[in-house]
Amino acid sequence: MGDSSLRDRSRTRAQGKDSRGHAAGERCRESDCAACRWDVRRLEFWLRGRLLAAGAEDVEVAASLGGIGVDVLWRKGDRTCAIEVSSAAPELTRARARTVELRTSGCSEVLWICPPGFWTAQLPALGLDDFAADGCEYRVVGGLLIAGPGGVVSARQSACELREFITGWVAEEIAFGCRDEHQGGWATVTDWERHTRTQAAVIARQRQELQNQRTALALARKATRDKTKQLMRMTHRLERAEIASQQQADDLAQTRRKIADHNRVDATLRLTVAGQRSTLLQWQLITWFAVLVIIMLIAAGFMLK
Repeated sequence: MGDSSLRDRSRTRAQGKDSRGHAAGERCRESDCAACRWDVRRLEFWLRGRLLAAGAEDVEVAASLGGIGVDVLWRKGDRTCAIEVSSAAPELTRARARTVELRTSGCSEVLWICPPGFWTAQLPALGLDDFAADGCEYRVVGGLLIAGPGGVVSARQSACELREFITGWVAEEIAFGCRDEHQGGWATVTDWERHTRTQAAVIARQRQELQNQRTALALARKATRDKTKQLMRMTHRLERAEIASQQQADDLAQTRRKIADHNRVDATLRLTVAGQRSTLLQWQLITWFAVLVIIMLIAAGFMLK
């Protein structure tokens, strides 16, 4: 596009409208919008120029790879990379499937350029703030990561020029990676190295903590087994003590029964002895009375003579 056309677009924006007839700052979400298609086409050829300037050996626009259409395909050495441009939010399922297809067909890296949103963390994507940027000064506002103070990468808050990203990407200074099992992004190789070292340190610390927990768990299990054995021994002793106590109680009850029987026999014998003593005393009295009567009769007989 010529300088006069760019000046016309700048004049239109200054009047509060963009080249598509939308209000300034408003994005068009219609996939069949001619202006959007023109902006995408312009970005693709701009990418071709920037890739060649950055050192790419071969760049094709609207290329084909293994029967799959690719918006921009570039090669450098043994690297074959694809760029998919979408002015509307990509559908995650289709975008993921297409990314897998491109990688299966021989692409070592796939880059999606789309509007910013949550999908930039779900795909190897960059969020572009404006596809109709004046002077082709495209700015990336999503999908970039930067190492924080702790070494772990997080979302970059500041914007970045797309030309800087392309230069670093072709020079293999910027790469895509996963910061966790669900999200990823683009960061410098240095930041990824710091992230990897930090993650390795975290994994080593967690492995040591896990080992310590396993040791503590083994000790706790051993202590539990020892306590269980001790409890079983104490339970066995208690059962034997209960049996001995029950036996002693039975013996005591039997002894008490024998004592009660002896007490009854003793009481009976005491009553019998008491009765015999009473009878003996009565017979003694009768005998003494009879002797006195005999003596009196004998004395009376002597007196009568």
